[in-house]
Amino acid sequence: MTLAGQTIYLDVLVALNLMLTWAMLRCTALLGHRHAGRGRIAAGSLAGGAAALVMLLPGLSPAVLTVVRLAVAAGIVLITFGRQPGRSFVRLTLTFFLVSVLFAGGMIAVAALLAPPGMAVRNGVVYFHLSAVWLTAAAVAGCAAAKGFSWLFEKRMPEQLTERFIVRCCGREAAVRLLIDTGNRLTCFGRPVAVVGLQAVSGVWPDDLVNCCTSLSAAAKPGRWRGKLRMVPCRTAAGERLLAGIEAVLVRQRDGAAFDCVLALGEEAFSPVAGERVDGVVGPLD
Repeated sequence: MTLAGQTIYLDVLVALNLMLTWAMLRCTALLGHRHAGRGRIAAGSLAGGAAALVMLLPGLSPAVLTVVRLAVAAGIVLITFGRQPGRSFVRLTLTFFLVSVLFAGGMIAVAALLAPPGMAVRNGVVYFHLSAVWLTAAAVAGCAAAKGFSWLFEKRMPEQLTERFIVRCCGREAAVRLLIDTGNRLTCFGRPVAVVGLQAVSGVWPDDLVNCCTSLSAAAKPGRWRGKLRMVPCRTAAGERLLAGIEAVLVRQRDGAAFDCVLALGEEAFSPVAGERVDGVVGPLD
């Protein structure tokens, strides 16, 4: 294809924008504190490379282009990070969209300042005429840069973050302080799992419920909690185990946001953070 006198090779167009999408997804994951497996990132990057074919369309107006890019961003985020709660999905989509705008702006600046041969920009898509050798070299350099950025970013992030919640369960409620572990993806039937110590449920859970959650043999016996218990497989550095819990609601004190969850009882004692008591741990909630 020829665009403004420049020959466009579709394989190079898709490959280049696949790598750019991969870099943008890595940045989005870091900024949004989200994790995606390599397979999902590869699928999202492939979708981004295919979406670069929008360059073949006639020049779109800024309004239409914005709508198209937002729709593409939403699709790529869905492919890469899976289904998310509404606010979380919107936040990730906007983050990826803004990152893509910054990338496109940077490429346009390169075109204006350096005017490299074989470069074209249309409908927010960037094209360089690169050989297979340069594409491979760019991919290796991009991997190294992303890993370096990830290392620096994670070093600057606070290693521990705690939040105050009101936990509602069994018709009662109590105040707890939970450690937010960004690497924790423990869920049960699609709900996040908050693992707490015995102190957190003392006075909230009836004694027979505590007994069921501390003894799997007691949980297996007939009783009023048998149909309500949720068994959660858990893998830690110490090995695999099975946690027992019950459905509950966590209300975040700083903004009143409520989250359906499974409250599971753990055996370990949680160490204080910055002198504050910690009652348990939970993964990112939004």
